[in-house]
Amino acid sequence: MSNQAPSHLVEDSLKAALDEVRHTKTSFDIASKLLGKELGPGPLPPSSHEFHHDLTALALSVAKEGCVDETLSALAAAADVALIDEVLKHGGAAKGTTKYSGVDTELLIWIRNELHTISVDESNHSALAWRTLNWVCAVDTDACDAAKRSVLDKEKLNKAFQLRFSRFPHGNPELMERMLAAWVSIYTTQNVLHSSVEPNDVLGPTCGYDVVDEENRNDLPEESLLSLLVENVSRSAQVECRIRAVMA
Repeated sequence: MSNQAPSHLVEDSLKAALDEVRHTKTSFDIASKLLGKELGPGPLPPSSHEFHHDLTALALSVAKEGCVDETLSALAAAADVALIDEVLKHGGAAKGTTKYSGVDTELLIWIRNELHTISVDESNHSALAWRTLNWVCAVDTDACDAAKRSVLDKEKLNKAFQLRFSRFPHGNPELMERMLAAWVSIYTTQNVLHSSVEPNDVLGPTCGYDVVDEENRNDLPEESLLSLLVENVSRSAQVECRIRAVMA
């Protein structure tokens, strides 16, 4: 709000914050059921927040915490769903040994469904972050360029993926390949990374042309949670473009 963001972005950000509260509760519920004892959050440390107009700080935060972290969180949850599906389908014959091996089937199905919901929610948050960055790029090219340079160049994006999945079980390389293909497909379809725009251009960089990485999209099953995530995040630019066109 202190950066005069459009009301629809502010409203969606508040909704996303409520999603995160629900995700936290769900995560504690999952941990409690797996460990057989009640778990919950401890006291939060003191904190303070200052709000002021700084589009560069906003762009950097949105790029790192939203475009990167939220997208990778969606993929991580989807990876766990895939691991659970493997255990449910093959039981002891599932590829490798995962953290879900030996878990009661009924509990496993419940965890799978909760993680599926979290994955889709996180993809919505990722889409919101890309929409927000597209708005920033339409009003402040310096802030936009700072985010691209500091967070969103290809080498940094690939390093972020490797860091996030460095502890992922190594017994399923095919799943890792699908995760990487989804990640590459998501960030290569973002027009804001491939175009420039003059400040105060009403429609901004998202309304020019579509960048589609067909090679990476073809690596994804047509009907899968991963393909849903990729579609959800990749269309964020077009959603924001249509909103701004209507409001122009």
